[in-house]
Amino acid sequence: MLQEQRHLQVVAALALLEEPKEAKLLQDYLSEARAQDYQAALGLLEGGDAAAALKALRAQEDFSGIAEIHPAWLLEVLKSESPRIIGVVLRHLPSRHVRYLLEHLPRRLTMELPKLIEAFYVPGELLNVIRRRIERRFVPMRITHDVEQFGIQHLYYLKAEELEALCYDLGLGELALSLVGSSRKILQIILNRFKIGEAKEILARIKRYQGEPRWFLKDARYSVLELGQKEMGARRFLEELGLVVLAKTFVRFDRPVRALYQKMAPERAYTFKRYLDESLTRGRPEKTAKRTEWVLQYLERLSGEEKVDPLWKTSFQKEAA
Repeated sequence: MLQEQRHLQVVAALALLEEPKEAKLLQDYLSEARAQDYQAALGLLEGGDAAAALKALRAQEDFSGIAEIHPAWLLEVLKSESPRIIGVVLRHLPSRHVRYLLEHLPRRLTMELPKLIEAFYVPGELLNVIRRRIERRFVPMRITHDVEQFGIQHLYYLKAEELEALCYDLGLGELALSLVGSSRKILQIILNRFKIGEAKEILARIKRYQGEPRWFLKDARYSVLELGQKEMGARRFLEELGLVVLAKTFVRFDRPVRALYQKMAPERAYTFKRYLDESLTRGRPEKTAKRTEWVLQYLERLSGEEKVDPLWKTSFQKEAA
């Protein structure tokens, strides 16, 4: 969604530079939703400097890889930088990152941050030096949608909220798998912990998963046991259970997994890494293949429901064709 809005902003800026009086006509060729976003982009740019806006959008695109990293990881890197560099980086990050960083950076640094106008006018070459300096501290997060077929190695393409939605949904499914064959009394005790809507969804999935292999059902019970006796709310329980499922889809802690790791808050990332290490010690190829297929099926469904980028569903449709 953010990527599409940025593209429409670029189109709006180019239209204003080329033919300001006819810029609004382009919205007639867009869907209703995109036309509204285009109108909003025009509204922001009209009366301003479209050329300068284009340069700013280009800089934001260059910083998009850094913007995919959870701000808590960026915080540790920026603490050792000068206020001037911090100001430049903040200028090119999403607002949610900026809010987090300003709230958590040491006060001595935030008090010395340059004014917005000073952070804005930075030569392109210097901006690239700063960007590369920050990027070197992390696994590259360059994301392109020029991918014919998405796979498990592209999970780090998910936005933070999409990854959270996936973990939550996987948690619901894993709990349902673990409860297949359970008595009515056990179901009642466990489902009482959840909201009515969640309990109904878990029951529906229990019925749907009756035909899954016995080893798969047993493995799901182990997933629940891995959470131990942790005290947490129902939502957090399901999200962490989803992390256990994700950990079981990988065969090594390689570059795509490290990129996924960077998208999580440190506490959650450490938890994920622990589950991954445990899974790798006892993993079997056929089980990993089933887990991978399972996660991709969930992604396809969530994509169809527009809870994750629709490009995932499009990719699966191409594969089926």
